[in-house]
Amino acid sequence: MSKGGSTTSEVKVPEYIEAAAQRNLNRADRVSQLGYVPEYGPSVAAFTPMQQAAFQNTAGAAGAFGMASPASQRDIMGGMNAPTTYANGVQGYSSAPMYEQMVAELARNRPGQKSYIDSFFIDPTSGNYSSQAPVDYTQYNTMAQDARNESSANRANQIAVAGAGAPRTYNTSTTTMNTPTSYLPGGVNDPFLTSKPSQFIAGATGGIPGMTAGSDNVYTRTGSAAPTTSIRPVARPAAAKPSGGGSTTPPGMVRQPNGTLTRAGSAAPTSSPRPVSRDDSSSSSSSSSGGGGCVVATHAVESGAFSPRTKREAVVWCMDVLHGKWWGEAIRRGYRYCGTKKIEQGKAREHYDEFRRYIDFARGKKRTLRGAATFTLRTVQFFAIGLVKRDA
Repeated sequence: MSKGGSTTSEVKVPEYIEAAAQRNLNRADRVSQLGYVPEYGPSVAAFTPMQQAAFQNTAGAAGAFGMASPASQRDIMGGMNAPTTYANGVQGYSSAPMYEQMVAELARNRPGQKSYIDSFFIDPTSGNYSSQAPVDYTQYNTMAQDARNESSANRANQIAVAGAGAPRTYNTSTTTMNTPTSYLPGGVNDPFLTSKPSQFIAGATGGIPGMTAGSDNVYTRTGSAAPTTSIRPVARPAAAKPSGGGSTTPPGMVRQPNGTLTRAGSAAPTSSPRPVSRDDSSSSSSSSSGGGGCVVATHAVESGAFSPRTKREAVVWCMDVLHGKWWGEAIRRGYRYCGTKKIEQGKAREHYDEFRRYIDFARGKKRTLRGAATFTLRTVQFFAIGLVKRDA
C-alpha cells in the first residue's frame, strides 16, 4: 500500500513453514539440554607388540655397551600404565578417566558453579530435567490459526449483535390487564431489555425468562390468561363548548391560566408535561440494573475514542458471561468502582487501550500474552474490590 510517498509491504509466512519452525524450536530446546557427552572408548591406540619389542631391544643394546637403560617394561614405555583391552583385542588409552577426575575436582573446589552448570542439562543418570522442562512451541497458535480464531469470534459477535437487535413483536390482544407495568414494553423488567442475546438466538419456547412463545412466535407473560376482548385505547371525552364561544371545565378539574387542566386541589405543574419516551424507560432500566453500566466504554464513546460498536461488543460479552452470577456481579462492581475513580481523577483515557485489550482477550478476538496478563490481573482486582464494595 502506498500513501504519502511511502510504501509498506506485508509478508505472510505459509502456515506449514510456521509449523515446521515450531517443531525445530522444540527439537533445538531439547538438544540444548543434553549436556557434554564424554568419550569412553579408546582415544589413543597402544603400541603394538612389535613396537614394544623394538623398544626392549634398543634398551638391551644400550645396556650391553655400559649405557644407562630402563630396567622394566614400564620404564621402557616411559612410565605409562598398561593399555586397556577393548572389543576384538584392540588396545588403547581413553581420556574418560582424566575427564571424570577434572569434573570431580571442579565439584570439590567450586560446588556452586558446578551446580549452576548442571541446572541447564538433564540428569545424566535418571534422564530427568534438572530445572525446567522444554517449552512446547506447538502449543502457540500460528498466524493462520489466529486469523481463523478472529474470524470465528467476529462471526459469533455478529450473530449475537444481530440477535440483540432483532425486531420486537408485541400482541396487545394477548396482553392481560393484570400484567405488571414493569414487564410491559419499555418497562424496567421488559424481557426484551433484560434477556441475554443467546436467548434470542436460541429461538426456543420459553427461552426468555417469564415469557412464553406462542405458535405465532408472539411472547406473552407466563401464567397470564388471554383476555376475551382486545384492549383498545380509552378515548378522551370531548369537552363541550358553550354557545358563547367559551370552554367548559370538566367536573373535578381546574383550568389553569395557561389553559391546562389539573385535578382540583393539586398544585399546578411548573413545566409543561411531555410524553415519556422509550429512551427514558431504557435509561431507568439501565440505572436500576446496571448500577452505572460500562463506565470506561461510555466515557470512551463520549470522547470519540471508541465507536458505539466497540462498546456494544463489551456489553454483549458482559451480559453473556457476568450478568446474573454472584462472582460476575462482584467483578462488575469492582470494575465500576475502579472506572468511576479514574474518570473522577481525569485518568480514564490512560486505560482505553487496556480496556480494549481486556475485551479482545475475553472474547477470543486477540489472544496474546500481554492480553492474558491484563485480563488475569484486572479480573482478580475487580473481583476482590467488588466483594468489599457492595454498593458500587
